[in-house]
Amino acid sequence: MSILETDKIDAMGISKDGKGLRLMLSDHLDWENEAEHLNLLQDKINAYLSFIESNQYAQTYLDESFEYYIIDVGFKYEASENCLKFVQVINKQLREYNIQVVISKN
Repeated sequence: MSILETDKIDAMGISKDGKGLRLMLSDHLDWENEAEHLNLLQDKINAYLSFIESNQYAQTYLDESFEYYIIDVGFKYEASENCLKFVQVINKQLREYNIQVVISKN
């Protein structure tokens, strides 16, 4: 899976404490065209948010209820400064929904 496939969840699992759903997003693109890359990232994150809102994860985790959700973004290339700012803004907006976007370290 990849950032280009907005209709697919790259991977998911339950958090170590068992209270959260962790959705993994794989981003293999470089930052040469930063604006396009950020738009693709936004589209993929929006697809993940839709997946959470519509409870589609229940098809896999039938009897689970989650207290929080993590969208874990794994970048092949180090995130740009604008990407980091973008993630900060998203997290402020998602805090009330118990959703957080995190960037995995390479």
